[in-house]
Amino acid sequence: MTTSTNTGRSHRTARQVTGVGRLLRRLERERRTWTRRPVEELPTEQAWRSGVAEGLRLAQVAIRKGV
Repeated sequence: MTTSTNTGRSHRTARQVTGVGRLLRRLERERRTWTRRPVEELPTEQAWRSGVAEGLRLAQVAIRKGV
């Protein structure tokens, strides 16, 4: 006897997929705004912005992988 389970992307509805795509586009837009730096910025502020941008990038990767 075999059993099947809904795993992976096959069980996602079209609405879920479009929602994920919208989220990924928004994360990309936010990441780009965080990577733009003003001319006069403290090194600690620059490091903080870089950390935020990296966090957004990692969130995108996790969403794409379905984690």
